[in-house]
Amino acid sequence: MNTRATPKFEYISTRQALTDLLDKIRPSARIALDTEADSFHHYYPKVCLIQGTAENVNFIIDPLAGINLTDFFNIILPKKLIIHDAGYDLRMLKADFDFQPEGEIFDTMLAGRMLGLEKVGLSALLGDFLGLQIHKQNQRADWSKRPLSQELLAYAIVDTHYLPALADLLAARLETLGRSQWHRQTCLGSVRSALQSKNDNQTEENWRIRGVSRLNPKQMAFVRELWRWREKEAQKEDVPPFRVMYSNQLLALSCWLAAQKNPAQKKLNKLPRSCRGPRLAALKKAVEKAAALPEEQWPQRKKPDFSKQPSCLQQSQIEILRRSAAQIAASLNLPPQWIAPKALLGSIVLRKLDTPEKLIRSNLMTPWQAELLAPILSEVFSEKSPRTAPDSESAPGTSPP
Repeated sequence: MNTRATPKFEYISTRQALTDLLDKIRPSARIALDTEADSFHHYYPKVCLIQGTAENVNFIIDPLAGINLTDFFNIILPKKLIIHDAGYDLRMLKADFDFQPEGEIFDTMLAGRMLGLEKVGLSALLGDFLGLQIHKQNQRADWSKRPLSQELLAYAIVDTHYLPALADLLAARLETLGRSQWHRQTCLGSVRSALQSKNDNQTEENWRIRGVSRLNPKQMAFVRELWRWREKEAQKEDVPPFRVMYSNQLLALSCWLAAQKNPAQKKLNKLPRSCRGPRLAALKKAVEKAAALPEEQWPQRKKPDFSKQPSCLQQSQIEILRRSAAQIAASLNLPPQWIAPKALLGSIVLRKLDTPEKLIRSNLMTPWQAELLAPILSEVFSEKSPRTAPDSESAPGTSPP
């Protein structure tokens, strides 16, 4: 798995073991944290492991062992947490335990991006900064199974054991480039987004999967019913929807059915092997329901909201912002979307967020992003558009990594 011996760790599955662990980690100022969930195997994902490293203690907590973890979360609540790609872990911990950290989060993935690195996966960073070779072949393991093999547990603890050392090296590089504050602000925004996210799994429009916008109303009628069938089957079996039928298969089948004169009478070929028995019978009922739907009840393509379409002047302002962001990003060796995300440029112009203060209050940008755009905002929104984007060489943090 790696070029060094597997780190020692404590496996916590009893109340007494947890109590002993809490005494050890209570004095620690910071803790590296990670989780393993079973979203690849179940419709209702849950946290199956919580890995951590505090000072010289590595631990793996088993949340499925039936022990109360309230005291653990209370202890780590105010501490500085080191997490790689914190958004997913925090969403899962909030959903399962209502855990909302109060201390600082140091996201090592965001640190790598802030340094302009192309590869920011944990394996890549550990290789580049610590010379470790970590293989991630067990990423899709079913972590809900018990007992877990020693191989899987050893794989899991590596995700936190080296994080403190990695975080120190990344923090030093950020400090050298003058980007430490940028990283803190970006982590705060990421944490806020993760904790504010809601589970919209059951919204009515979720059947509009990728690719459906290209279909006609009749085809979309079949997609909608087949998607509902797939959701019910996935919920019933507690498996991810793709294990019932892949989305590309669902789209292809819907288009084929819409082209048939009597789709409910057709033999359904090229179905997943799991589509048999009761599941196949339920699929046929979904097909019958879609085929019987009158045309006026077919779903329609979403119409664009022309009231929110930019005018010619606004399109010009958006383009100036885009070019300016690209120039600033190039000088910082960062992707343009890290200066001004492309999807937000229109919002900046349409909402006339013409000062850094307005940008920050809108929560569309972090303070450091807004400050970098400050020199161009007044020009973009002035009556006379600027002829060129500003020179960004004098912006803070411009030294190449």
